[in-house]
Amino acid sequence: MKAPETEEAFCQWYEDCWADRDEVEYPKLFGTISEEVYTLEQTGALEAWLESDLAEVQELDPNWAGMGVRVAPPSPEYPYWTYVTSGLSNPITLSPGEEVDPKAPSGVGYEMVIHTTEEDRWPVLRLLDMMAYTLVCGRAFGKGHRYPVEGSLTGGESKLNGFVFVTDPSRPSHFELPSGQVELLTLVGVTKNEMAFSRSNGIERLMAKLEEAGSGYITHPEREQVPL
Repeated sequence: MKAPETEEAFCQWYEDCWADRDEVEYPKLFGTISEEVYTLEQTGALEAWLESDLAEVQELDPNWAGMGVRVAPPSPEYPYWTYVTSGLSNPITLSPGEEVDPKAPSGVGYEMVIHTTEEDRWPVLRLLDMMAYTLVCGRAFGKGHRYPVEGSLTGGESKLNGFVFVTDPSRPSHFELPSGQVELLTLVGVTKNEMAFSRSNGIERLMAKLEEAGSGYITHPEREQVPL
């Protein structure tokens, strides 16, 4: 299959892929999605990474500005808040008339998810920052990765100061768009010692301890470190 050859038709196809993810796939995966989108253009995250030593681009792509984070409030099936990125799987790597491999990654190839028990601003800011990092610095995340942050995840008194990247067993690990495959990466907040434990013993063993402690794949910023 090829992407549409004319610029106008390609732009419409690009928008259709975006809508298919946000309006079809996300409601199936997460339930009702709030209308509001927190976009990259509303923050200085892209500009901040562009000025860093890690930047791999000289200027920002205007296609990045509208990418952002969507929010799904608690539901009977999923009684917690879900924050999910929207845009990394846009077909930004394709051009009009280019061949589309339905088994290849769509765009960067993944979207990121954070689950919390309470509605808060920090998951939005963290996801936007990591989106900007991926786009500007060309550093892709994947299952099994670890990502420490400066300070705490919330910017407050939380003892959690990093993420591990896992696949949430309560949902499919991938979904498909007309532009290719999209992996769902769930980010779970952890302490410095928990991250070190996962490095030495594997993330699966850490997740087993988090599930035994009752937090599992949901990030609880106020929790204590689990026994290691």
